[in-house]
Amino acid sequence: MISEEQFDQIQAILGKKGKQRPRAHVFAFTGLMRCGECKAMITCEEKIKRQKNGNVHRYIYYHCTKRVNPNCTQGSIEQSELEKQILQTIGSLKIPPEFHDWGLKWVKRENQKESQDRNLILTQQQRAYKECIAQLDELIDMRAAKEITPEEYVQKKTKLQKDKVKLKKLLDDTDDTATKWHNKADEMFDFARDAVEKFNNGGLEGKRYVLSRLGSNLILKDKILTTNLEETLIPMKEAAKEVKKIHETFEPIEGIDRITQIEALYSQSPALYPQPDSNRRFTG
Repeated sequence: MISEEQFDQIQAILGKKGKQRPRAHVFAFTGLMRCGECKAMITCEEKIKRQKNGNVHRYIYYHCTKRVNPNCTQGSIEQSELEKQILQTIGSLKIPPEFHDWGLKWVKRENQKESQDRNLILTQQQRAYKECIAQLDELIDMRAAKEITPEEYVQKKTKLQKDKVKLKKLLDDTDDTATKWHNKADEMFDFARDAVEKFNNGGLEGKRYVLSRLGSNLILKDKILTTNLEETLIPMKEAAKEVKKIHETFEPIEGIDRITQIEALYSQSPALYPQPDSNRRFTG
């Protein structure tokens, strides 16, 4: 007995086609974009053109599904053109490794500076939370001793329980906010540094990841992809412009470490160095 694969190979040698099987198509950007005219999702299809000389060309096109409006006038765009637009966007965010490292150092320093204030706030909130629980316990004792009426008990208990829930939420938020911000900043710097490389060399998954990280409102209209950048990437785009200017004019001084020089220039730039009222942004 021979396998089905071996049978197909023999058929090919004899000049015959093997058994035709449906191919599963996986496309990079389906389900991420909407039509700018009718708001339907953007879908994708592959077209194959066979030339007389035997060459086969495959083209991938993205277009509106027209499920919202069958009369939608939007045409299709070839994947290669769509990728050019995406690369242009992520190229505007790209930062050199030196700025990536400097930025992460800044994040770490800011976190250390704020830890003392954060711990003080946590201590105060923990004290208030414990006092609220103690008051609830005392209220139960007062009711058991018939020192307050049932109506007073219900009224005071309801208020204290609301205070308890509010204080617990404040505790959780204060403890969690700094960690989330730190992680978000790390992700932002990593994405700005690596997005172009990941898009070009990460296969379908890499391309899909990069486009999905740019923002949630991706609109395709008149063959133009509009990306409303994720909030954390907006300051990075402005920072990337300033960093590019610095690197274009940078002239290393002999005898001084290059990294030290370039980081000093970052710190001297009003557009990059965070100001006291900058609310943790990297651009002014």
